[in-house]
Amino acid sequence: MYAPSLLDPAADELRLADVVGRGATEVAREARTLLGERFSSVTFMYVLMRAFEVEYTAAWDASRWHEFHGGPRALSDADLEKLLAPWLSR
Repeated sequence: MYAPSLLDPAADELRLADVVGRGATEVAREARTLLGERFSSVTFMYVLMRAFEVEYTAAWDASRWHEFHGGPRALSDADLEKLLAPWLSR
C-alpha cells in the first residue's frame, strides 16, 4: 500500500479535472494516467474517496471494475457508471 502523501496529489488533480459530462469510466482511466504504476483497485478506491467523497462501500464496489480483474463479480463499464453517478454528477 502506498502512503497517502503519494496518492493525495493524484486525488487532488482528479478532483480538479473537468469531470462534468464525463463518465466514471473516463474518470477511472484518468486516475490510471495520474497514478501510473501505482494504479490498482486499492489506490483507485482511495482517490475516489478523496477526490469525490465516494462512500467506502461504493468505492469498494468500484474496485471490482473489470479492468482490474475479471470474474463473475466484476463490474462492467455500465455498472461502474451507474454506481458512481451520484458522486460524479455533483
